[in-house]
Amino acid sequence: MAYEKLFEEGRIGSMTIKNRGVMMPMATDMADKDGLPTPRQIRYYQERAKGGIGMIINEYTGVDDIDSIPSIHNLRAARDYHISALEELTDAVHMYDCRIVAQIHHGGATSNPAFTGRDNLAPSAVPIADGRPVPKEMTLEDIKRIEDKFIAAAVRCKKAGYDAVELHGAHGYLIAQFFSKYYNRRTDEYGGSVENRCRFIAEIIAGIRKELGPKFPILVRMCGDEMTPVEGFLSLEEGIEIAKYLESCGIDAINISNGSARNGDANCEPFSYQPGWKKHVAKAYKEALSIPVIATNTIKDPDFAESLLEEGVCDFVGLGRSQLADPEFMNKAKAGTPELIRKCIGCLYCRERVLGGGLPIRCAVNPRTAREIDFPALHRSSKGAPVAVIGGGPAGMQAAITLAERGFKPVIFEKSDTLGGTLNIADKPPLKDKITKMAASMGSQLAALGVEVRFETEATPETVKTALPDAAGVIVACGAAPLIPPIEGLAEGMESGFAVTAEDVITGKAVIREGQKAVVIGSGLTGLETAEFLLGNGRKLDIVEMLPALGPGVFPAILNDEMSRITPYDPGLFPGHKLTAVRMPAENEPGYVTVEDTTTGETRDLSADAVILAMGVTPRTELVNAFKDAFDNVCTVGDARQGGRIATAIREGFEAAYLFRA
Repeated sequence: MAYEKLFEEGRIGSMTIKNRGVMMPMATDMADKDGLPTPRQIRYYQERAKGGIGMIINEYTGVDDIDSIPSIHNLRAARDYHISALEELTDAVHMYDCRIVAQIHHGGATSNPAFTGRDNLAPSAVPIADGRPVPKEMTLEDIKRIEDKFIAAAVRCKKAGYDAVELHGAHGYLIAQFFSKYYNRRTDEYGGSVENRCRFIAEIIAGIRKELGPKFPILVRMCGDEMTPVEGFLSLEEGIEIAKYLESCGIDAINISNGSARNGDANCEPFSYQPGWKKHVAKAYKEALSIPVIATNTIKDPDFAESLLEEGVCDFVGLGRSQLADPEFMNKAKAGTPELIRKCIGCLYCRERVLGGGLPIRCAVNPRTAREIDFPALHRSSKGAPVAVIGGGPAGMQAAITLAERGFKPVIFEKSDTLGGTLNIADKPPLKDKITKMAASMGSQLAALGVEVRFETEATPETVKTALPDAAGVIVACGAAPLIPPIEGLAEGMESGFAVTAEDVITGKAVIREGQKAVVIGSGLTGLETAEFLLGNGRKLDIVEMLPALGPGVFPAILNDEMSRITPYDPGLFPGHKLTAVRMPAENEPGYVTVEDTTTGETRDLSADAVILAMGVTPRTELVNAFKDAFDNVCTVGDARQGGRIATAIREGFEAAYLFRA
């Protein structure tokens, strides 16, 4: 077997686990309003169990529905009526010889008073973050009452068939607040020393042991290092001290995360963080403890997972977003086909939906994530008819993959000499190598399915009819062209090369020379990444954005990450300004652009040796319409239909192929 450590049997307490892969808890926002698991949620977890993971720790599961409601669709084990519904979940997972652990949780100061109608509870009256509600300091009666709720929830979980429970002591939730010198400022027996700050969880552990006996496994999740430069937040050394105390309390394993309520990026990182950047934390706990250590480490592929186990970084590898991107991660690794694993690109689309939009979790690169119940099985085509796919970008590749899986014979017509389309542009800015790997995995899937690709072929209705006279239809995924608005002087600037597209700069077709100053028009992700690329290569520039704030539509965690690399270069930033004119350099006169303040109407000129347009894209409607006129069965997907994101392109490509009828 290629991955001997990864597929080695493991134990946590009395529990035997078939391999060392553990799906990490990730909020899905798919429970119903009463906290009951929905059929959609159950199918989502079952898909991961079917994919070969050894153990699933499901998302945070509320022990309380009075003082702790962090979201409307928070899974719960707070009432006896939750038991039978949770049993449906555990049964679905156990079908595939997979263990399942309930991560039981209380939000404390992170709860939402708008949902509870009550003040949040916390060890001390310290808000979880600036501007958040000041919680009520828990009385001794409150502490005992919430401890009893944890214990009762654990009993319910065992009745529901869970193999273990995990006490959620990470990410700024209630147990973590007790651990923290910053949030816990009590002077009684629940504050001060490590033993006192751990008393709350120690009494919960003792209570669960009393009710469920010594053999029922209890895990604890905690942040090994909160990585928050504020006095009172846990350091690595303080975290290990707490972990040693928890081990003395008799827990069976510890699950190491990182970050805090003020540093979520250390837990769920943007794409710029590299695999293994925090492995020193997990390794320190592994060396300090005797109980098994589970740890996340931005794991995108099984080779890296195997290396962590070989190095002794942890006993079990925590797989989070990699399980969203490809639930077959473990099965493909075991089969010796890791190149077919769809790779997570770290775009935070999953986090954006749940935390930013209050929507159910989804994945940009896996269109079935959390929609498994909508697409239970691929409907096979008995005819094996050929289908033309115009364009080998993300939408076209996904459409061809799904068509081939259904038994059709897709043929991709790609005008360039390589697959990937816009992915081959998106992966060029700094730190975007994960997109390269994801595109490669899609190419491997196409090859494994035997999909024909005709490179350097400019597809027209005529050429497609000649090449595939019996085509059952056409999926048009030809992409889009950069948007060039009718602005004074812009057309002339484009002709002369004074004005260029961000795409041309990123791909090297247009070069901004040393000593030149550029003005980037548009601060979406493309504009910001172009600016980062140029600034990092010593160029000077201004960024102009028509909307009031930079990064419109960019998830704040990604935006903050980008700006952390842009602002140190001190570029000129002009939000709330629109481009009104472009002036090319003339004899003895520099070039410039004129921008207008959208609030005051005032104009100003910004000097420029080059103007870079990052203002979005426009579909290639003429080509799309030509195919619609020539063929009866035509579907348009991705940027060819409407400019969007990787998530949109892959979803539309999948859905069009899933629904395709010959």
